[in-house]
This record gives sequence, structure tokens and C-alpha cells, in this order.
Amino acid sequence: MDFQNNDHIVETVISLIEVLVIISIEEIPYTGIALAILLKTVTHDRLIRILLILMVIVLAEIDL
Repeated sequence: MDFQNNDHIVETVISLIEVLVIISIEEIPYTGIALAILLKTVTHDRLIRILLILMVIVLAEIDL
């Protein structure tokens, strides 16, 4: 029972981090929030979601 509660907390924190990162990086955050919601529904693996968050941060810092 404790593990299920911890999993829910971790999922919630990852979702909040996704949204906060996208809001802080993009000028128009609505598309980023939609992308975060899409990633949450499509990607169920936590490691992939964390890596995608890091990729967004890195790509935002690199001015292409």
C-alpha cells in the first residue's frame, strides 16, 4: 500500500515539474502544457518522461 502512495506522489511531482519547466521556457506556454499532457498520456515510463524534461531544458538553453 505504501508503494502505491509513493508512486502516485512521484507521478504528481514529475507532472508538476514538466508543466513548470515548459511554462518557464516557452513564451506561449499553452502548446507546452498540451505537450506535457500528451506525454503523460502516451508515456508511462518515468525515466523516459524525466529524460524528455531534461531534453526540453537542454534544447531551451541551446539557441538553435
